[in-house]
Amino acid sequence: MPDSLEADVAFVHIAAGAARVTPPPGTLAQTAPRRAARCRADDILLLSLGISSSQTLTPGLVDHLAHQAADSYYATNGSVTAALRAAASVVNDHLHDLNQTQAGSVRVAGRLMMGVLRGGNLYLAQTGAGQAIIIRPGQVSRLGSEEAADRPLGQSVSPFLRYNHLEAKSGDVVLLTSNAGPQWADPTLAGVLTLDLTQAVERLGAASSSDLTGLLFRITQPGMGATVPRASQAPTSPPARSRTAKQQPGRSFASMAAIGRAFGPAGQAVQWAYHSLGQRMVSLLARMAPGIVEPGQPGSLSPSVLAATAIAVPVVIVIVASLIYFQRGRGEQFQEYLGQAQAAVVAAQLQADPMQARFYWDQARQYLDQAERYGEGADYSMLRTLVDQSLDTIDNIAHVEYKALFSGGFGRGAQLTSMAATSSDLYILDAAGPTIYHAWNTGRGYEIDKDFRCLRTSEGAAEMGTPVAIATQPEPGALGVDGVVALDSDGTLLYCAPGQTPASSQLTAPDTGFGRIEAIAVSNDVLYVLDAKANAVWLYDASGGLFSGAPGMYFAESVPDLKGSIDLAMTQDELFLLYQDGKLDRCQREREVAGDVLQSIRVDCEKGLTFQDERPGGSASDHIPGAAPIKIVYSAPPEPSLYFLDLLTGGVYHYSMRLAYQGLYLPSNDLEGEVTALALGPPNDLFVAAGSQVYYVERLQ
Repeated sequence: MPDSLEADVAFVHIAAGAARVTPPPGTLAQTAPRRAARCRADDILLLSLGISSSQTLTPGLVDHLAHQAADSYYATNGSVTAALRAAASVVNDHLHDLNQTQAGSVRVAGRLMMGVLRGGNLYLAQTGAGQAIIIRPGQVSRLGSEEAADRPLGQSVSPFLRYNHLEAKSGDVVLLTSNAGPQWADPTLAGVLTLDLTQAVERLGAASSSDLTGLLFRITQPGMGATVPRASQAPTSPPARSRTAKQQPGRSFASMAAIGRAFGPAGQAVQWAYHSLGQRMVSLLARMAPGIVEPGQPGSLSPSVLAATAIAVPVVIVIVASLIYFQRGRGEQFQEYLGQAQAAVVAAQLQADPMQARFYWDQARQYLDQAERYGEGADYSMLRTLVDQSLDTIDNIAHVEYKALFSGGFGRGAQLTSMAATSSDLYILDAAGPTIYHAWNTGRGYEIDKDFRCLRTSEGAAEMGTPVAIATQPEPGALGVDGVVALDSDGTLLYCAPGQTPASSQLTAPDTGFGRIEAIAVSNDVLYVLDAKANAVWLYDASGGLFSGAPGMYFAESVPDLKGSIDLAMTQDELFLLYQDGKLDRCQREREVAGDVLQSIRVDCEKGLTFQDERPGGSASDHIPGAAPIKIVYSAPPEPSLYFLDLLTGGVYHYSMRLAYQGLYLPSNDLEGEVTALALGPPNDLFVAAGSQVYYVERLQ
């Protein structure tokens, strides 16, 4: 496999069963700009954006947001998935603001499919409806997520993305579109492998029963795009097409020629203007120095040379002035902002009022940000460290090293979606296997239990699908010891424990069946199953350690709207529900019993709890400011509290049970990828899954 691959791209714009010539809105194929983030320099971005709205939107909005997404991708450091999330967040923020500011009069929903070709890897991301179709000899693969389709852009404060990572091969043909649902039969798709891309788009248009936009690209070896087979007759109305690859000399001559023809009249006008300017300069020189335009003597300068000199002198002056500015002016600007930052630091240190001190520390940080544009130095670094540490102290932010659990992680392509921990054991669900790993604390770190058998490596898991989530089950549990229980989307349960033979059972499904299970929790021998699509939290009691019987409903009478709920946490008597928009509900279930007879069950819920922030300048809010929490974990007594995993920073927020801010743990080192799971091992060890690695922080204070 070559170290790098390229992409030959054709835009797809199908309307009324035919391919259109006009490029589709919101569709881009770009290489990195000159000033891209260093780790983005070799990336090729392919993007298809669609927006649905209850009213007519501003023309060009889709294209504008697509370009903003591309700019954000190439400006973001870190992993490919982190940059793809940044691109999706730009679109989501705009659409979410539009939905909020229009007071319900306009409802917009976005759908975005993105692909990134880097070296021999193809990364795909879906948010909202969409699909990616990979066509290879003898194989047609359709990649799409119903879960992502149910969560369009603009409906919550942070986007939901579903990722895929493939090994790219020369000759692969890939279709990216923000339109969901099957459009073509496999034989039709397989047939495009032997066609030129323009003809392939024509064939797809003729076989399509509905309108569609997107892009079709063939992966090629560097410089091999011209070898793509072509049919004997080219279509009369080819769709818009471009070639996206690493920059190759001369690959855009045809496009440049077309541009030249289009701007021919303008070019002639510019040429005439320069000619006229030259004549005037010669005339001016003649008046300034009589005889200068007369026929020159042998060895004398021609009028054209003198005119060019007169034009060049001001240019040279500008260049010299610019050099002086960059050498001296930038240094003076740097010193000026650095001095203002130093003055703000002194003012902050003299303040007795924390609010006033916070104001000056913030001001110092802003001046340092300005100074950084013009240079750095030892004084700058020392002052930056002081300001950052002071603000972190005020904000109760701890920058901690996230230690990698295992060298090398869990292997390329791992999808660590759920974790569960006890005081000595950690269980990790890799949905890519699927596999459940067990690790134990040796006192000097964690080691993988190579003898642990669960899921497909065990005899009792033949009918087990890919688990949705896992949870610890205290002793005696199903196997007589502390263990872990896993649940798949069909209600199949698997019980595993170190040194024990796994056991399995089947949950009795509700009358309407399971909708989409988001999360599970085990508390007091009861299994709680969050089924957001069915708008329910199902309850299963343990019988002999196995969860069985008909499902009970946590919400017996009034059922709240659980749409958008993504995680739950159980205390001894309370249920917390976390939503995609960052809001949190708290519910308490009370059973009223007279003698031995159950009279009624009442559930009291507080919707949209208020997060308290008692820091200087802090305020109450119905969500964690500046965060996009994706997981919630309950920490039991003696210090009961709640922890939230932030998707944006990879940090972990700590709140008391009355939702008062206690602190934020931010990684001081770079994580391997986007955070996906959180677990808390008593007494206070945090485990965070990111990419294919698990990190832990010991003894949080």
